[in-house]
Amino acid sequence: MGEKDELVVSEVRSFSRFYTNIIGLLDQCILDSPYSLTEARILFEIGKTGKCTANSLTGQLDIDRGYMSRILNSFETDGLIKKENSIEDGRMVDLSLTEKGKEELSLLEKRSSEQIQKLTEHLTVAEKGKLIESFKYIKRTLAYGCSGVILRNYEQKDIDYIINRHEVLYQTEYNFLPRFTEYVSIYVNKFNKHHDEKRENIWIAEKDGKQVGVIAVVKADEDTAQLRWFLIEPYMRGIGLGQKMLNTAIDFCKEKGYKHVFLLTVSILEAARHIYRQRGFKMTETSDNNEWADYLVKEERWDMDL
Repeated sequence: MGEKDELVVSEVRSFSRFYTNIIGLLDQCILDSPYSLTEARILFEIGKTGKCTANSLTGQLDIDRGYMSRILNSFETDGLIKKENSIEDGRMVDLSLTEKGKEELSLLEKRSSEQIQKLTEHLTVAEKGKLIESFKYIKRTLAYGCSGVILRNYEQKDIDYIINRHEVLYQTEYNFLPRFTEYVSIYVNKFNKHHDEKRENIWIAEKDGKQVGVIAVVKADEDTAQLRWFLIEPYMRGIGLGQKMLNTAIDFCKEKGYKHVFLLTVSILEAARHIYRQRGFKMTETSDNNEWADYLVKEERWDMDL
């Protein structure tokens, strides 16, 4: 570690201590409430989504399943949340805030806003503007991990992104031919027009308002799902985003009652294959493909029971 690196580490740690002391994150509870930071995050996420499941919360917040279960049970006992069998799948349980839960969340949000307002009320308009830009700069500079990325459901505007990025990245990195783009375009557009909204979905990974990745779940039959169009922008690779996206898709498959999931890939996608193997997929079939490139492409099927 060089001298400049040591200075960076020292200043970041110093700022972290300074900021956590100011907003009280070192306290057992936050905002003069009976809730820990983790509990407050869970309340906020349930309130934001309206209805969700324990699996989706675990994936979004990256919290241990056992710890999540204990917190949710405590919330239910305290009357903050209610659990109902899912209309879409009776085997799943939907979580939502009760009126008491909504009141508690509203109070937390109000106290949080008041806390920040109090911290900054002595600043001039110019100083507030500088502070805003400084926070934006810090986020842009340091948010190259998954913490700066959100996964959202796709919108119509994302269809062109999915197709275009498959074309550009596969052509640039693997010299794939236009036939591959045509293949992707046909099935992406077909999905967009005719997919089952209850049991199929496309997620877009987004960072600072910009699309940085995509993954989809497509219904093969009532018991089997297929993962498709898994792509991450090159500058976002190697930070755990792929695992986060894959976990989100698999949790969705479990919630929707699928018993099996599979995907089709090619042998040259070594990083993706490593993620599949880590997650529990096993390669079950191989075949030769001479349509997508001027060289022979080895296609693979990977399967996993849920």
